[in-house]
Amino acid sequence: MDELSRLAMNAKALVLEGYYDVTERTDRAPSFLGTLGRADQPSEVIAEIKYASPTMHSGKVPDGFERLLDALVQARPLGLSVLAEPRVFQGHLDSVRHAAGSGLPVLFKDVVVDLAQVDAAAATGASAVLVIQALFTHGLLDGHPQQFVDRAHDHGLDAVLEAHTAAEWDASLETDADILGINNRDLVSMAVDMSTTPRLLASRPTDRPVIAMSGIATRADVQSMRRAGADAVLVGSSIMASADPAQKLRELQHG
Repeated sequence: MDELSRLAMNAKALVLEGYYDVTERTDRAPSFLGTLGRADQPSEVIAEIKYASPTMHSGKVPDGFERLLDALVQARPLGLSVLAEPRVFQGHLDSVRHAAGSGLPVLFKDVVVDLAQVDAAAATGASAVLVIQALFTHGLLDGHPQQFVDRAHDHGLDAVLEAHTAAEWDASLETDADILGINNRDLVSMAVDMSTTPRLLASRPTDRPVIAMSGIATRADVQSMRRAGADAVLVGSSIMASADPAQKLRELQHG
């Protein structure tokens, strides 16, 4: 079984177990669309908080979440991406809830396979939710990503639709997603190809803000993605692996 299939199976199990059944509601974080792609955009970097993934382990523990959150907020990123999934990524819905009170835009990061997860994103105060086109491309989800985009819009959330291939990009353009993501990582094999973002943006049209994701570890990487046409980058592993995540974020933003 490939990695994407494993992630989808895990997410479906969590949905069935009721993990995403959230009743307490938190005030909404600011929208990414308020600043993304504007001339006065405050930063190019969305900082992601994740303690583990199929390809990394940060060596940090979730018990330090609030201290880490405070330090990253003080470094003034464009926004935050917060993992909600507890098993593979060691995230938590409460982490999203805490981040929503930071004053920054917050992306609810998860392998979204059910509308209950979109509802949970809204309840925990996130301003955006990630939808992965590859789940549909590889037959791991029935239906169409537009139904998840519609549910996000019903809640007033920004929908970020992620693509990895040209075919996925073309399919994403046919939706009403507010923001398009380009993942330099193939979620089936977990291999990273940093030419993915430049190649897609050079060969395909775009009509909305774009976020480049995965494999970004240096200020030069950030600048490369920006030159290719991305409005922002999402960085998790290199920030979380650093002994000083906030300083690493500053280096990514300013060199």
